[in-house]
Amino acid sequence: MTIYFRNISKIITGHVFRSKIPYNTEGNLNLLNMDAISTAGIVRISEEDVKKIQLNDVKPEEIIIPGDILFKAKGLKNTAVLIDSIPPDTTVTASCHIIRVTDKNFLPEYVCSWLNSAIAKRHFSKGAGQATGVTIANVSKATLESLEIPLIPLKKQKLISNIEECAKQEMALSIEIADNKNLLYRAIIEKELQKY
Repeated sequence: MTIYFRNISKIITGHVFRSKIPYNTEGNLNLLNMDAISTAGIVRISEEDVKKIQLNDVKPEEIIIPGDILFKAKGLKNTAVLIDSIPPDTTVTASCHIIRVTDKNFLPEYVCSWLNSAIAKRHFSKGAGQATGVTIANVSKATLESLEIPLIPLKKQKLISNIEECAKQEMALSIEIADNKNLLYRAIIEKELQKY
């Protein structure tokens, strides 16, 4: 049996900024940078990734809470990440959707895994249509709401999400190893070039 996302979750579009983002070190809110969501599907929460802003018109549901799923909606690489912890009063821009699972028959980590699946990616590409010209792909709230997810036993949901987490960690380590190798090779080359 499959169930539509609109029936198992609340989908909130991140905050819409009508003008330049009001960064302010004395601000009242935090803004999570979307670059904090890595290609491997891991989110970094550091001082560089969360900046203070001054904002008075944020809606309470736009504030991220642990257990929320952040879905990077803009661009060709749509990625979902589960938030385990986050500084208080943190929001995101409208390039991201906040997905709050409301049905107790679904684990947020399983929902996150499903959003990263090939089946979901095909659904998103159909929702984007066949636009031509210079466009930025965007997965709308309506496209997310119409995505179907299989209802499976909670034990199986946990197994699937554990496998996905291992795959993400392996991918992140592979990227880090490749980056470190590149730095090493560059250092060797520079050292050799300095001899001449």
